[in-house]
Amino acid sequence: MGKCIFVTGTDTDVGKTVIVACLASALMRAGKKVAVYKPIQCGDLLKGNIKSPDLALVKELTNIPDRDLVNDFSFQLAASPHLAAEHDKVKVDIQTIKDHTKSLLNAYDIVLIEGAGGLIVPLTRTYTVLNLIEDLSVPVLIVSRASLGTINHTSLTVNALKSHNIPIIGIILNYFEGGIIEEDNKKIINTLNNIPVIGIVPFSKNIKNLAKDFEKYVDIEKILQS
Repeated sequence: MGKCIFVTGTDTDVGKTVIVACLASALMRAGKKVAVYKPIQCGDLLKGNIKSPDLALVKELTNIPDRDLVNDFSFQLAASPHLAAEHDKVKVDIQTIKDHTKSLLNAYDIVLIEGAGGLIVPLTRTYTVLNLIEDLSVPVLIVSRASLGTINHTSLTVNALKSHNIPIIGIILNYFEGGIIEEDNKKIINTLNNIPVIGIVPFSKNIKNLAKDFEKYVDIEKILQS
């Protein structure tokens, strides 16, 4: 059985996909056979083999083969998954996601699962991303913004995971630009939550270079040993 890592964000647009892509690239350089699994994609669908724009970005940054990029449910509406599914008159089958995760773990060293938005995003009217993580029994990597407001959002995310006894690998602060606020954020988040900040990823207009140099910014060994 391989290792599964669920990558969640403290909100939408915190840069989960870029972090997943960079992490996949680093793990592949470490000799690992990696699958990137985006169970649910909402909005901006593409034509061709890869419908998910998130997975297309992963492919662009990693050159990972199409067969290692997996998506089960793709919806036209850029909305919460429960609403996007209803809009397309499709039901998100949670059992499909569970079964697919298990089969991927039998075939890969590491499976990176990218969630949709934050923890309390509903996948159906009664089932959230947090429920899915709990049912999968997998550790979580949290992606947070480095900027003002991240203390609250990150701490709420950590507390939600802890309340469900879900193991947390660590926190990656994304879009880091420095300054007194962001420098203090990385310290106080660790102090308040007793969860390590294992990565400080700078804001970059060249995300291809970011993927090439990801080991400079994130403790990959910590992730591998989790």
